[in-house]
Amino acid sequence: MNKRDLTLDLAKGILIVLVVLGHSIQFSLGTVWTLSNQFYYDIVFKTIYSFHMPLFMLISGYLFYNSNKKDFKTLLPSKLKAIGIPMLSFILLCKLPSYAVLAMGGDIVEIIREFVMTIFCGMTMWFLMSLLLSMTIIAILTRVVKGRGCQYLGMLLLIVGSMFIPDTILLNVHKFMFPFFCIGYIIRQSNIDIYVYSKNKIAMGILTILSVAAICWFNRDTYIYTTGFCIMGDYANQLFIDCKRMIIALIVSYTFMQYMHILSVSNRTAITSKFVRFGQISLFIYGFNVFFDTAYAKVLFLMSINFQFNYIIPVVFTLCFIVISHYLYKLLEKNKITRAAFLGK
Repeated sequence: MNKRDLTLDLAKGILIVLVVLGHSIQFSLGTVWTLSNQFYYDIVFKTIYSFHMPLFMLISGYLFYNSNKKDFKTLLPSKLKAIGIPMLSFILLCKLPSYAVLAMGGDIVEIIREFVMTIFCGMTMWFLMSLLLSMTIIAILTRVVKGRGCQYLGMLLLIVGSMFIPDTILLNVHKFMFPFFCIGYIIRQSNIDIYVYSKNKIAMGILTILSVAAICWFNRDTYIYTTGFCIMGDYANQLFIDCKRMIIALIVSYTFMQYMHILSVSNRTAITSKFVRFGQISLFIYGFNVFFDTAYAKVLFLMSINFQFNYIIPVVFTLCFIVISHYLYKLLEKNKITRAAFLGK
């Protein structure tokens, strides 16, 4: 497994571009568009958000299986270095203006409190926090509980139990991501391929139709950001929503991976190679994108700039950002401090 799986890298590369495009649709048109929440109804935004982060988490769980064979004392520090340090660095960048104001007022305690709250309860870099939490939980569970059946039961109990934990204690997104991490881990542990290269056009056609139908089923009330995860209260409706979005994500993700494998084995072009590279540096692109969006949105707000909805601006924004990220990564890689702080190396 020392050799990288190019299909997974290609999938992550296209997924991270979709992440940037989704953020661009949400933030690049100005405050009026962002605050109106109209992007929730956009078909491109809906398609992206129906599966992109769940599939990222599923692939992470799939890859974590081999890492989990390491000694826990080695595993945890390596993941904190690769994921935790860049997460903290990008949070500091995103929050630097507000921390600077507090620092000028001498309120160091408030800075620390806000920083801790942002790490554990904030939306800034939430995916990286979800990733660390999922890795830690699975690493502990698989060492405390012996036997695959008991481990799978433990995962199931954790997933079900999380539905009864109020969303104010743990972010709903963390609870939503954890099942996909578990699924990816189980798939790899069971030696099941996460993708299948199929020349059966009928099967691929059926999968494609199912995915289109699943995306059409996805609506304003399906986003984890708008509904929460905890089933306490209107449990029947909330449970339906929780199950619905998981079903949609799994259907679209499975179909997406089939197309990724077909593309990776049949179309090895320069463009494909670029996407593979983006997949290999996807963690940095994600962190930098959150910081860039935060800064860009503030500039638009301060200058009172707003655009009418169109796809040209988000697409151009995405292309420019990806190019900048690619070269910035090369630049940061040359310095030991920036390499450790932002690249996790």
